[in-house]
Amino acid sequence: MKIKALKIKNFRNIPEADFLFSDKTNIICGRNAQGKTNLMEAVCVAIEKSFRTAKASELLPEEKEKDKAKCEIELSFFSDKYPEKENIIECGVYGGKIVRKINSVSYKEALKLYPQLKTIVFIPEDLYTVKGNPDRRRELTDETADMMNKIHHEREAVYLRALKQKNTFLSGIIDRRVSGDQLIQLSVWNEELAKAGVNVMCGRLKYFKMLCKYTCEYYGELNGAGERLEMEYISSIVKDTDIDLSDTEGVYNIYLERLKGHLDREIAVGHTLVGVHRDDVEFRINGRRAKDYGSQGQIRSIAVALRLAQARMFGEKWGEEPVVILDDVLSELDEKRREFILRHIVNSQVFITGCNDNDFGGIEEACRWKAEKGEFEKIMG
Repeated sequence: MKIKALKIKNFRNIPEADFLFSDKTNIICGRNAQGKTNLMEAVCVAIEKSFRTAKASELLPEEKEKDKAKCEIELSFFSDKYPEKENIIECGVYGGKIVRKINSVSYKEALKLYPQLKTIVFIPEDLYTVKGNPDRRRELTDETADMMNKIHHEREAVYLRALKQKNTFLSGIIDRRVSGDQLIQLSVWNEELAKAGVNVMCGRLKYFKMLCKYTCEYYGELNGAGERLEMEYISSIVKDTDIDLSDTEGVYNIYLERLKGHLDREIAVGHTLVGVHRDDVEFRINGRRAKDYGSQGQIRSIAVALRLAQARMFGEKWGEEPVVILDDVLSELDEKRREFILRHIVNSQVFITGCNDNDFGGIEEACRWKAEKGEFEKIMG
């Protein structure tokens, strides 16, 4: 996958910008708060989603009237499999919504017709995937499953809708006392949750082993010194996640029994206590939890290894190399880790941002831009 061109109008602090990119490496340098990250975010918004916010209104310039402002992004790309076919993504942000089209076809339908353009994004906040809240680690598993199976996102959405409806029902029970009709309704919600939850859990676990294998392999190469990384999916439903995923009925029955076993407590507290929304991933270095005992360098190495593993998985699954975005990341890594990343993404188109141009001195065949106050001047390539 290669992004050829990008046009932006009214995206955050970028009033207007027009780019022709290199198929290899593109470097955007400049002081903080000049628009470097906004540019990378615009690419991701056009393709899939922001890596900073879920609110469309936050993507618009601050000085604009939010109800009247409109942002437009146009991105052209080529697939490795069909290099002669230029594909155009049109993205509009207005009225609190994001609307996308590929080759004038609505985005959802276009994904069935055209190649999937994928970005693998390294950001400093990736460190919190390892040591932050479980939400980030669940997001990692869902993001990986969605990358490998396009219907996983829909399955997750079905589960979250059912979860929200059940929790609304639980929170509305007066004095925490339930009638016979309410117990029947809760039984129905549990069946819906178990059905949807099995789909989400199986989707995550199907690709988790591969993610583990590649992440641990990359971590070992990055750190050496006999360090061994282990990853474990911690399920609130099944004790042993090494289960037969093809036995969906068996997994469903286990899930339903776990929900039934927690029903009294759920009625007492007013929300659902078990399910895939409570699962987690644990990282261990030489048997010790990385979240509690990992050094800053070790945590960085895990975060780097995870993204490299995702890029490799996508390439193997779809026969295409993803576009790699390194947003203000290389400057935080030592020279060894910088070289390791660049060596393992050599076949991808790469976008790199940073404050210090000296960090990119060893990168050849690169186009370079200088960012200042939302404007971009091409200085090389």
